[in-house]
Amino acid sequence: MLNSEPSLSHRSTRSGTLPPERAVEIVSGTSGGGADRSARLLQSLMQEKRLVSTPVAVVNKVGAGNVLAYNYVGQKVGDGHFLLASTLSLTVGYLTGRSRLGYRDFTALCTLFDEYVVAVVRTDSPLKNGQDLIARLRKDPSSLSIGLSSALGSATHLGIAVVLRAAGVDVKNLRIVVFDSTGKAITAALGGHVDIGAASLSSVVSQVESGGVRVLGVTAPQRVGGVYAQSPTWKEQGADAWFSSYRGIAGPKDLSDAQIAFWENVFAVIDQDARWQEEGERSLVSRQFRRSRESRKYLDDLDAAMKSLLGELGMLKL
Repeated sequence: MLNSEPSLSHRSTRSGTLPPERAVEIVSGTSGGGADRSARLLQSLMQEKRLVSTPVAVVNKVGAGNVLAYNYVGQKVGDGHFLLASTLSLTVGYLTGRSRLGYRDFTALCTLFDEYVVAVVRTDSPLKNGQDLIARLRKDPSSLSIGLSSALGSATHLGIAVVLRAAGVDVKNLRIVVFDSTGKAITAALGGHVDIGAASLSSVVSQVESGGVRVLGVTAPQRVGGVYAQSPTWKEQGADAWFSSYRGIAGPKDLSDAQIAFWENVFAVIDQDARWQEEGERSLVSRQFRRSRESRKYLDDLDAAMKSLLGELGMLKL
């Protein structure tokens, strides 16, 4: 039986794009988390849908807050066979001096998802909503402790800082308690060891579903669905701001237009796949596909916003 639908790699050759000629590596700086799961699903879909005709492997370069992954892909200048699972840390790591490489040292291929942050308290907390939190912290920014993982300058820390700064809180003097995992941060909040727990939406789904925590606010621009359908945004509560981290894909620096076009087309197909969309819904992230040019603009705007915020937090090292 003849196959009437050739692989994308063959179609791309005819349309002037440049498909891989040897094995492709999707490089992740984490192991087992959301970004790593997304990388493995990308690998699976590329091969099952015959979007890439060469082997594709996920390679974990874990350590130093993604820096090992950045250094590894950063050495492959011009080589379209290496893909980096990129997140907000690519920008923040450079601005805070943790990494010598920033987003400009890579080729932005696309963004795939936006991920929001939630703040929760015990159900017996005197803080009934986000407005209570804002009022307390405006008076004394260090009067409440906020538990989060896994470092100052993490997406969770910055998400909370963005909305509180917009509400008039002196974010440099927030009392942040850093834990080495989100689970420990939320457990500390439930046990009363910190006043507030902050995490990605997917990290506290079970506690929200069981009624074990009260949601103070979500950093999304509008209410999200599912278990968080009744959870207010910060914009509803006097903080005119929202925040998301992102998951995307970058290539090494100096990829050609043809290489960029090939990978843009691959990820555009994947964005429309039902399994991919189900993964986004399961992980409580918002699908936000941006092609290379739009991604570069997004990252430029993000860089300016993070410079301002990190400067106010006393963390900017440039």
